[in-house]
Amino acid sequence: MKKIIEMLLNYVEPDDEITADTLIKSDLGLSSFDLVCLGDDIFNEFGIKFTADDFRAYNTVGKLSSYIEAHAV
Repeated sequence: MKKIIEMLLNYVEPDDEITADTLIKSDLGLSSFDLVCLGDDIFNEFGIKFTADDFRAYNTVGKLSSYIEAHAV
């Protein structure tokens, strides 16, 4: 989860608190463009493609981290 939080800090204010329960889009205020860029970051780091639908399914930092840990190449 630490790496995902580090990635998210590129898109939010450094003083935003990010926990496992943080909603990626609504709590952090990420735009659709931010999600596309975050998806690219995830692909480059872990080899996993993420779409907008994936971010809706794995909408918290904890869910996203768990999915990535289970599927990273």
